Amino acid sequence: MSEMTLESLALEVAALRGRVRELEDREEIHRLTREYMQAMHDARWDDAVACFAERASYDHGILGELRSKRDIEQFYLEFMPGFEGAGGWAFDMLSNPTVTVKGDDAYGRWFLLTLLIDPDTQKPAWSIATLDYEYKRENGRWKFFKNHCIHEHMLSPYDKGWGAEGGSKVSEATDAAPQIHFERIEKQGGKQRPGRRTRSIRGWTVPTLEPE
Repeated sequence: MSEMTLESLALEVAALRGRVRELEDREEIHRLTREYMQAMHDARWDDAVACFAERASYDHGILGELRSKRDIEQFYLEFMPGFEGAGGWAFDMLSNPTVTVKGDDAYGRWFLLTLLIDPDTQKPAWSIATLDYEYKRENGRWKFFKNHCIHEHMLSPYDKGWGAEGGSKVSEATDAAPQIHFERIEKQGGKQRPGRRTRSIRGWTVPTLEPE
């Protein structure tokens, strides 16, 4: 066994500090994501907006693209209350997180299952999505930076499920939403691209583009 020196001890301590810092960063990112989902569940829209960085964006795929913090505020403070007012209701279940930290940047992937009431039909439905999130440390705190929601199935009827019989559609209630930038999705023929961690999602109901 080699003799411990001050230099080797300093290197070991530095390595341990780095490992602890990474664990703390990952836990704070998990906490941020959990607090965001709790705010969504409780309809605390201001708290949901506070989870985003100042230069954040959110690509909701077939629901539109929020290109700035102002768009994000408009979505949560105007569209979401309108969704509830139209009779919409949702219960989100988040699972299977993977988070990678690189300095002041981090990348995560989550699976999202939503039980909801379709505001158009007032009937129960399912929604399944993959959340591809980028995080950034801002003023010492982790925030959402670039979010990407990939809808595998959107508003599949509860009784028919997400198979061929169920189909997937976007609720017509979105027509009442603020203008949230559908241009790119429309240019892509209504298709959305997978995220950086989603290699292929062929075979799902909602049409998607192959990764670039």
